Amino acid sequence: MTGRLDDLDLLDTCPEPDHLLYALPSRPAADRRLLDNLAVEWAAGKDLLTAPGARERLRHACVGDLLSRAYPGLRPDRAAPLAAWLAWLFVVDDHHDRTRQDREELGRMARALGHIWRLVAPVQSPRWRTRFLAHVGEFLAAFRQEGANRRAGQVPALRDYIPLRRASGGITPCLDLLEYSTGLEVPPALHGSEPLRVMFDRAADVVVWVNDAVSLKKELAIGETNNGVLVVQREHATTLQDAVRHVYARVTRDIQEFLAAEKELCASRTPVSDRERAALLSLITGLRAWMRGNLDWSTRARRYG
Repeated sequence: MTGRLDDLDLLDTCPEPDHLLYALPSRPAADRRLLDNLAVEWAAGKDLLTAPGARERLRHACVGDLLSRAYPGLRPDRAAPLAAWLAWLFVVDDHHDRTRQDREELGRMARALGHIWRLVAPVQSPRWRTRFLAHVGEFLAAFRQEGANRRAGQVPALRDYIPLRRASGGITPCLDLLEYSTGLEVPPALHGSEPLRVMFDRAADVVVWVNDAVSLKKELAIGETNNGVLVVQREHATTLQDAVRHVYARVTRDIQEFLAAEKELCASRTPVSDRERAALLSLITGLRAWMRGNLDWSTRARRYG
């Protein structure tokens, strides 16, 4: 087994040019500067950028680029709360990268999350609110688990890492917000269907595993242990480069499962109204946009450089 001393300058963490990710449609990042400003000014107004370099780090996250690519059909009146949500996620992630725990800062982050909730919740159904809160709770719990892993210097086992990473990436509430972004909610009968559940989970997995690959060099530099490439490297006793290839092969399988479930769902004879069908198609488009948009954003943002 080759460990972390692989030559990182030679390590390629991007997918091959013929990867299935590139078959998904790419979206332009319209209004990215406006959305960037919304995110930064909101975070500054909530006193979340008081740490040295915090404003610059959030700028480097390119929130506007990700928001433009990942939320097709975004209503203009819902852009600011979504920019705030993504800003909050990046601030939390940056705090997660630091060893010092500042209770006052944690309090500000909690109050900021409450502010976002008060903007979003009133226009969403009780079922949506319950689902979103559950996903946020899983995200926070997974963050605590990752912190424990890091302090122990422990790389998780693959079987434990898959559900942990899906939760810790914050992607599940981001996917929930696709319905908020357009004002179109999928009815419970469809949300509870097996094909849509598979699509939701596979889209989430694609996003977090791609993120693990593209952020690998940064995370090695800070001593991160919660990374899928490292998990695969340990599980299969292989080199980092082979582990990256394994991760992208996994991403290919996830996309194939997503597309198969989409075909099954679209062939379903479940009776739906025109508005419900529009909501379903909007969500499917958004799930696809997140998978490809996350990759496009990752190659442009300076967050992992």
